Amino acid sequence: MSLPLDEFLGGLYRTFGPPKIMGESAPASDRPHFFLHRNFLGEQDLAILFNTKRCRYQCKFCALPFKSSREWIPEVGVLAQFRYVLEEDRHALGVLERITIANEGSVFDETTFPAEALTQITAAIRKLPRVRKIVLETRLEFLRAERLREIAEKSGKQLDILTGFETLDRDLRERVLGKREPLEVFLRGLDVVAEAGCELTAYVLFKPDPVMTDEEAWAEAEASTNYLHEHCAARGIPLTIRLNPMYVARGTQWADRAEKVENYQPPRLSDIIALAEHKRGQGIAVYLGLTSEGLSDEDRTYRAREDFTRRLLKQGIVMNGDGLVSSRHHLLPLVKADAATSGLVLENK
Repeated sequence: MSLPLDEFLGGLYRTFGPPKIMGESAPASDRPHFFLHRNFLGEQDLAILFNTKRCRYQCKFCALPFKSSREWIPEVGVLAQFRYVLEEDRHALGVLERITIANEGSVFDETTFPAEALTQITAAIRKLPRVRKIVLETRLEFLRAERLREIAEKSGKQLDILTGFETLDRDLRERVLGKREPLEVFLRGLDVVAEAGCELTAYVLFKPDPVMTDEEAWAEAEASTNYLHEHCAARGIPLTIRLNPMYVARGTQWADRAEKVENYQPPRLSDIIALAEHKRGQGIAVYLGLTSEGLSDEDRTYRAREDFTRRLLKQGIVMNGDGLVSSRHHLLPLVKADAATSGLVLENK
C-alpha cells in the first residue's frame, strides 16, 4: 500500500530538502560529502561540500576534518563528484544564481583540493547563464590575486570568498579555538581579496568560549562583526556575515572544555536573531548558521535553551531566505585602514 500523499511529500522533504543529513562521510571518492539546492538570501544557490583530503588544520572547535579522507583524492574523483551533483540537480540548472564550492577546509589549498579540478569546475560554470556568483571557501592565507583573477576571467562570474573569521579576540582565536591565523595574516588576506575584486563572506561565532555569559557573547559577536565591516569597507570589499551559534562538536578539544564548565549553556537563538536584525538595520548583510552539520547532539546546541521554539526557528529560516540586505550596501561610515598600523580612520563623506 502506498503512503498517503502528505507523508510521501514529507519524507521527500526530509531526505532531499534543507533537513537532509549532512554530517556523514561520502560513500566513495567519486561522491561529495553533501550538496543542497537552497534559497540563500533571496538567491538560488547550489552548495557543494566536496570530498577531498582533509583540512591540514585541526582547529579545537571543528570536527569536520574527522569525516574527510586522510588520502589524496585525485582530480578525476573530484570532477566525478561535480558531475554527480549536476546530474542530481539537472532540472534546476536553469534557475541557479550562485554556486558554493567547499571541501570543509580550503579549496585553494592545493595539498587537499586538486588545482586543475578547481580550474575546470569554475570554468564550466560559465555555461550556466543565470549564475552570477561563485562562492569559494578557504582560509585567506592560500589566496593569490593572480589565481583569483584567472578563475574570474575563465568563469565570467563574480567571486565571493567564504572564510572562517570566528572572532577578533586574539586570545580566543588561539587559546580557545586554535585558529593558528593571527589577525595580521587575515588582514593581509583581505588585501588580496580587495586586489582581485572579490566579495567576502565571513563566519562569526556567537559564544566562542563556553565560559561566556549570554551578554558577553552578544558583545563579542557584535564587536567582531563591526571589525570585519570596518576593514572590508576600508578596502571596498562587499561583506556578508554568517553568524554561527556555537555548538559542542563531538570529539573536539572545545567539547572537552565545555564539559568542564559547570552548567554550560549554548547560545540562545533569540539573541542570535536579534543581533542579526540589529546589524541588518545598520546595512550589514547577515544570515544565520542554523545547522550543527550533524556533528552535535541537540542538547548541546541552541535547541536546548529555554527560548527555543519551532516558531523562532522558522523566523530564522525566513531571514536566511529573504534577501532584504545586500552585501554591497553600507550604511556605516567607510574607513581607510592605515597600511603601516592597520588602524582605522573614518573617512569624511
